[in-house]
Amino acid sequence: MVKRPWLISLALSVGVGVGAALAQQRPITGKVASATTNEPVAGATVTVVGTPVAALTNERGEFSLSAPTGQATLVIRGIGFRHRNVTVPPGQNTVEVSLEQDVFNLEAVVVTGQATGVEQRNLANAVTTVNSEQLTRAPIQTLESALQGKIPGALVQMNSGAPGGGGQINLRGVTTINAGVDPLIVVDGVVIANDALSSNMNAVTAAAGGGNASNQDNPVNRIADLNPNDIQSVEVLKGASAAAIYGSQAANGVLIINTRRGTPGRPRFSVSQRVGTYAVASHIGSRTFLDTTEAIPVFGGAARTFCTLPGGRCPAFDNEGVLYGERPVSTETNASVTGGNDQTTYFISGLVKDDGGIAPNTGYQKQSIRANLDQLLGTRFKVSLNLNAVHSLAKRGISNNDNTGTSTFLVLPSTPSFVDLRPVNRVYPANPFAPSNPLETFDSLKNNEDVWRVMGTAAVRLDALTTERHRLAFNVIGGLDVFNQRNDILSPANLQFEPQDAQPGTVVLGKGQDLRLNLVGSAVHTYTPASGGYQATTSAGFQYQRQDLNATNVVGRTIALGLQNVSQAASITSTQAEQPVKNLGLYAQEELLAADRRLLLTLGIRGDRGSVNGDPDKVFLYPKGAASYRLVQHAGGVDELKLRAAWGQTGNPPLFGARWVHDSTGSLGGQVGQLRPLRYGDSTITPERNTEIEAGFDAAFGNQFATLGVTVYQKTVSDLLLQPNVAPSTGYTSRIFNAGKLRNRGIEVAAAVSPVRRSNLNWILRSTFYLNRSKIVELPVPAFNTGGFGTSLGAFRIEKGKSATQIVGSEGVVGDANPDFQMSFSSDVTYRRLSVGFLWDWKKRGDVINLTELLYDAVSNSPDWNTAGQQRWNAFLSGKTQPYVQDASYLKLRELTVGYDLPANVPAHFGVRTARLSLSGRNLLRFTPFRGLDPEVSNFGNQAIARNIDVAPFPPSRSFFLSIDLGF
Repeated sequence: MVKRPWLISLALSVGVGVGAALAQQRPITGKVASATTNEPVAGATVTVVGTPVAALTNERGEFSLSAPTGQATLVIRGIGFRHRNVTVPPGQNTVEVSLEQDVFNLEAVVVTGQATGVEQRNLANAVTTVNSEQLTRAPIQTLESALQGKIPGALVQMNSGAPGGGGQINLRGVTTINAGVDPLIVVDGVVIANDALSSNMNAVTAAAGGGNASNQDNPVNRIADLNPNDIQSVEVLKGASAAAIYGSQAANGVLIINTRRGTPGRPRFSVSQRVGTYAVASHIGSRTFLDTTEAIPVFGGAARTFCTLPGGRCPAFDNEGVLYGERPVSTETNASVTGGNDQTTYFISGLVKDDGGIAPNTGYQKQSIRANLDQLLGTRFKVSLNLNAVHSLAKRGISNNDNTGTSTFLVLPSTPSFVDLRPVNRVYPANPFAPSNPLETFDSLKNNEDVWRVMGTAAVRLDALTTERHRLAFNVIGGLDVFNQRNDILSPANLQFEPQDAQPGTVVLGKGQDLRLNLVGSAVHTYTPASGGYQATTSAGFQYQRQDLNATNVVGRTIALGLQNVSQAASITSTQAEQPVKNLGLYAQEELLAADRRLLLTLGIRGDRGSVNGDPDKVFLYPKGAASYRLVQHAGGVDELKLRAAWGQTGNPPLFGARWVHDSTGSLGGQVGQLRPLRYGDSTITPERNTEIEAGFDAAFGNQFATLGVTVYQKTVSDLLLQPNVAPSTGYTSRIFNAGKLRNRGIEVAAAVSPVRRSNLNWILRSTFYLNRSKIVELPVPAFNTGGFGTSLGAFRIEKGKSATQIVGSEGVVGDANPDFQMSFSSDVTYRRLSVGFLWDWKKRGDVINLTELLYDAVSNSPDWNTAGQQRWNAFLSGKTQPYVQDASYLKLRELTVGYDLPANVPAHFGVRTARLSLSGRNLLRFTPFRGLDPEVSNFGNQAIARNIDVAPFPPSRSFFLSIDLGF
């Protein structure tokens, strides 16, 4: 146990120490440069040990500060460099410091609490940090795709290829069956929204009216709003011990996003201009019919009308290629300015992005502006203000499942290739074999998602005490996050499918608003005894969050051609959902760094209460503990070996309204009244509880020639939220309660090699490996299916003793959505002014239910009907589901970039400080046995279990960009 001085002794030591330190001072100036390149290091932090004095280096690596007249010790830290301790004797007023490169960021400070952190080399948890260079290696639309292949323990997959994003980040396997699935997103210290609000395209597709009533609208989660160019780093807390400090919201992990800060010095402007295009990455194709002898048995006598070539031969038209053949010019302009002085620094950025879609009337636009300000008030107060305003417009077309013949890949399967769907004299022909003409649908249908968002934080830090033995700081952060989402859908009355419901013309107006308020406070005390034998850091604080999500949706039917306001429709219906939530958490943590900074011990606990729990006043506790020990120069060739272990608990809150068991107000036929909810709630509902233990080691070899990190873990989720069906005679369709247990076991490996490290040549290779196995350990109800469209088509079954992601068919277990393993390999090499970087992403297995191919086979129209399609269909008719549960392995070239820095005299001729040209691309190559458009697919969007279902998705695309980056 660490012995601490009494408060009065502490006050006396502070008074004497600070008074003596500030009584007589001297100026110290200096310069910090890279030991490898001798280039100045901007933004390095220089602190005087035992005092609150600190300074940042400017763009020339220069700094100035005041220090006591006696001997002073400076600590210099720069991102990407090893820290240096420099002793400045009395009478010396200038220093020059060279910093060695920290190739693998072993000294990067990683978050261990709400306001504390330790160096990566001492960290007791497997936390992955993705830096800005890795995030922006190649142009991206949204942040999720920038994380693919860069985090061991994470499966990051997009739900479809539709413009504007929409993907899921899954950390360490399945964590729930029915609760939330997304990790907690924390930006600059406050939790932000990551909702995925439905557009209600279902009003047109009626997808939820069939065999599965779940949302199938291909929604976008709001992590898409963040500008990757503004981000300094993303820290991924995967394990419960690392994430426990965020309590009942952290069972799915935590992404801690830190945005860029200002650097003192003259204003420095940067402008990046990118020009490129997107192109469809894959096609399904369809059967090519030779003549009427082949066509008539499939499509009947109507085929004679089209197969009119000599000998009754049939023409062939690529309607799919015509529809998804757009390659419009896409542009992105990103500008920023940074500067300031010893007291004030600022970072201001702006983004204007316009990406064209691969189909008509689709694309993605985004505009963003950010201002980050840091202000020192004296030597003890620091105020930070962050403001980010974002606007985006996603035109997503129509895709995914439908029951009205509107989605492209539910129409093309029954449309023979001998039908030309292109317009003649701007008039689209009717499709005689299906309810709609997809080319006409995309040309006339509007599906726009317009989002305005403002995120702001204000942080105050007070360094109350700063001596050689004690440091006490108070932090308060207030945050606001509000977005307004508007969905405009218009399906004009002249579209072929519209008269089906005898109400031609459909218009949808959806509006959603999410307001989140955050208030976080903490106190951090660090004690270092005179002997320096250990360092103890005590922190405690609170976190208050308030959320108010309000979504309304108005549907109008029978609207005249040329009109688009919902009020102009003949039949109007509306719905509204409001979800106010409040959470309060208190936490405390103790960190002990001892044994010459080789041993780290951490203990912490958080208590949470939330309004969605059955008892909103009950406090749920989430403890954590972790330890690591570094063996320095353990053996020949080994720089150091760190052994680590951690244990912790986190929670996953109940669904909103799960605690309600009483009647609720609703409407039927426009008449307001009382009715029972379809789901019977539980007044004792509690959060799911994730208990996780992990252990591993990290090793550095050959003076940072290579690093290797290995982690094994087991996490057990208890008190699962289960929703079994109940007898209709009860008046309900299902009930919800806590029961059951789910277990995940896995291994993560991260390796890196720096074979060459010179002033004119630098090469870094990185690789990750990850595998996970899940199991339903306890299940107090009979096995049940979740997701999918019935057993015969493939469904996910929750069954005791079996994988949580197993897929069952008519013949039993036919697959598993969980991959055997996931690997990545990347390389970044810089030779003089030339740089080349790439990333390969490899997933082994992980099955997908390919119902799009089944649709083609069902009408004998698949491209391989004569060789394999007929056999698949016959097997299905004989009771086999297996042919449509397919291996979704893939190897993808996620990123490739080639850049060249122009010689300094070239940009200087035009008054520019630096200039860089680069060519880059994403998803340029793909190798997969999967026969669908893309093995990354989820018809139901973000899902805990029922992902990997392919029903008429939006095709994926590859991108190519030319970029010029200028510095002024």
